[in-house]
Amino acid sequence: GMRKSLVLLTCILLLASGCSTMTTAEKVQKREQLDFMAETAIDGLIKRDPGIGQELENSLGYAVANMKLTKVPVVGAGGGEGVFVNKQTGQRTYFTVSRLDVGGGWGARSYKVLVVFESQQVMDKMEGGVWVFQAGAEASAGTAAAEGSTGDLNKGFTMHVLSDGGASATVTARVIRTKVNKKLSEDD
Repeated sequence: GMRKSLVLLTCILLLASGCSTMTTAEKVQKREQLDFMAETAIDGLIKRDPGIGQELENSLGYAVANMKLTKVPVVGAGGGEGVFVNKQTGQRTYFTVSRLDVGGGWGARSYKVLVVFESQQVMDKMEGGVWVFQAGAEASAGTAAAEGSTGDLNKGFTMHVLSDGGASATVTARVIRTKVNKKLSEDD
């Protein structure tokens, strides 16, 4: 009743540590935020590169993450969170990114990343709980490998980034670590 919703509201407002389990309301709100973030990022990318729309059209699924770089001495380290959409099932899975290193001297402090999946195998890993990707050691060894086509390095997916300042690029991933946020993805 009335009292219960008041308690819930207070809990959300205070983000009290006592409320470590996510309430349904918090869950819905968080999902909506991430869904909206993803839509906005995709719109922004397609405006700059209409070909991305076609890519998404032909894809098996896609993921969009909101990346925030932390001020640590490690270049390109940062965390993020996002939503993965399986186009065949329509299922949405929410995830966190513990590591994302991209090539090409991409230096934006905070940005959105769109991963377009062309391979079922890669997508299964992403959806399955933990996805750890590392570009071949030869790719980081010399620029010769880096000159090669991005498709060779990142088999099964393509990655686009959009900085909060509005710059966009197609990048090569060197390291990716994502983990499904089970609390957020599953319905109680």
